[in-house]
Amino acid sequence: MKTWKRTVTAFLLLAVSISVIFAAGVEDLPSSAVSDGPVTVRIIHTNDHHSYLDGSTMDLRIDGVPTRMLVGGFSRLVSVIEDERTPNSVVLNSGELNGTLYFSFFKGEPDFKVFNELGLDAYALGNHEFDEGDGRLAELVELANFPLVSSNMQPEPASPLYAVRDQIKPYVIKEIDGQKVGIIGILKVEKTKNSSLVSDDVNFTPEIETAKKYVAELEAQGINKIILLSHVGYYNDILFARHVPGLDVIVGGDTHNLLDSTGELARFGLSVNYYGQTGPFPGYTHDGFEAEDLGAYPTTVVGPTGDPVHIVTAWQYAYGVGILDVEFDAEGKAIAAEGNIVIPIDDPILQPNAEGARVEVTADKRRQIMDTVASSKVLRYAPVSPKMEEILTPYRNEIEERKNEQIGTVAATMGYNRIPTVFKAGETPTGSYAAYVVAEAFKQANPRIDVAIQNSGGVRTQFLEGKFTVGDAIQALPFSNTVVMLDMTGQEIVRVLNQAAYYALNSGSTGAFPYSAGLRYDVNLSAGDGKVITNVDVQDRASGRWSKIDSEKTYTVSTNSFTALGKDNYLEFAAVRDADPGKFEDTYILYYVPLKEYIEKLPNSTLQPLNTDNYCLKSVR
Repeated sequence: MKTWKRTVTAFLLLAVSISVIFAAGVEDLPSSAVSDGPVTVRIIHTNDHHSYLDGSTMDLRIDGVPTRMLVGGFSRLVSVIEDERTPNSVVLNSGELNGTLYFSFFKGEPDFKVFNELGLDAYALGNHEFDEGDGRLAELVELANFPLVSSNMQPEPASPLYAVRDQIKPYVIKEIDGQKVGIIGILKVEKTKNSSLVSDDVNFTPEIETAKKYVAELEAQGINKIILLSHVGYYNDILFARHVPGLDVIVGGDTHNLLDSTGELARFGLSVNYYGQTGPFPGYTHDGFEAEDLGAYPTTVVGPTGDPVHIVTAWQYAYGVGILDVEFDAEGKAIAAEGNIVIPIDDPILQPNAEGARVEVTADKRRQIMDTVASSKVLRYAPVSPKMEEILTPYRNEIEERKNEQIGTVAATMGYNRIPTVFKAGETPTGSYAAYVVAEAFKQANPRIDVAIQNSGGVRTQFLEGKFTVGDAIQALPFSNTVVMLDMTGQEIVRVLNQAAYYALNSGSTGAFPYSAGLRYDVNLSAGDGKVITNVDVQDRASGRWSKIDSEKTYTVSTNSFTALGKDNYLEFAAVRDADPGKFEDTYILYYVPLKEYIEKLPNSTLQPLNTDNYCLKSVR
């Protein structure tokens, strides 16, 4: 790697008492309690779990063979964390709830109970902590018995968060081996304001300036070992490292990046991933970042005073946990840092048989696989933690029971024919009513969204008249797609609609055909490339009035993560993201969740027959 040396430092683990000191209004430790000298700190960290509390099925390559196994989940992560915890460790989480039925049903309660049991040393708020508004977050704050940190978020008296403001600190201080370590929490302002339900009664301060303020405040207390626990994205963590003097380590999240310096990921069919970055802070730029050691764990950046700043993040969805050992010298400089992500794996373990079907491996093959896992730094066999299973099992059982629970009623069957047939304006429209409903659910998921686009093939069943259950929503939207938001001009929207429509009609991939909410258009099934969809109108969200789409105006578009990558020939989505990552945001919410919640919130939880005035197809010829 191109930057500062990473070494394994031998631990002299002392039997010391460790305490967490809250920042605001708490007196400093007596000077006699703090010694000068070198110290090694182990940072154990997770991020962006998005309420994936259970393990996930993943296909890895073990000894060159495709192998399916369970990975991650907090019951397994906790087993790793407890194995790695030392008297010189801090256990940190850089935030992010919401994304599975655990959150949809229980609104963060099981997540916070898991973290209570885990005994986190600090948890930084992210943007999705505000997804149910200030009031629900305030209730979760009351539930927490671990430190919550957020330095650039200040509620006003009108916000329910004001009553619990003293339980959300800008930073905490932990004493390790006689040394003070400061841990500052920070989130990305623009993303939180625009992509959650935080109220206008919460104020935010700029990220870089706020970080500088609290680093200086810690340094004024004689603290020279400072960790920034951030939720701003990997590239923006590099901005912190370059522009904020005094930082030693940045433990990040938000952009779900997988970093590695072991070289093992490719061996197991994984790869370093630091793409999908959010835009820079106002007034700053990501220019020149290609000169950094991108993708390394840790990514070590030369800070503004010439000292190293080590950046780590630990992927997503509770797949793994990061373990970073940091060696501080007597002056508080982080002179060496080394570690890696650990991905816990568990049974059942499946490999293809002679017919190509996945079957559970034999005992001999399992022993061979376990030998490979044991020799790896990245993979680790980790059975579930009984304590965590005790917490999660009641919630898990309730989820299974509630999958058959009625969430609403469908008044008239919503068909899902991918390609519409010919009809004239004013006649009964054709096409996928179900895909239109999914798009409408996306649009209603966030007040910022102007229009939504859903590929017809992403909806796998019709919505039958009668009872509609959670299981029905999952069956209709079975993929692990998430909801994505992009800022696009009207011209770009028309282009992406035409890209997908022409591809659907001429490639055989009929599932690409686009259905929309907040948009309506005429379709010519025999037209050339770029001419299938014409006369595009857009609906004003507030008034409901329709007008011709403005080619120069910027709209917020929602779609699913599959098409957002440019799949199904939705090429303009990928082009917009590549040109300016700041215009792109993955909410990481599974795309059946908005459908469930949309139907629940309808009057009498009833999906009415199609309102043809709002349907996306005006005519088809």
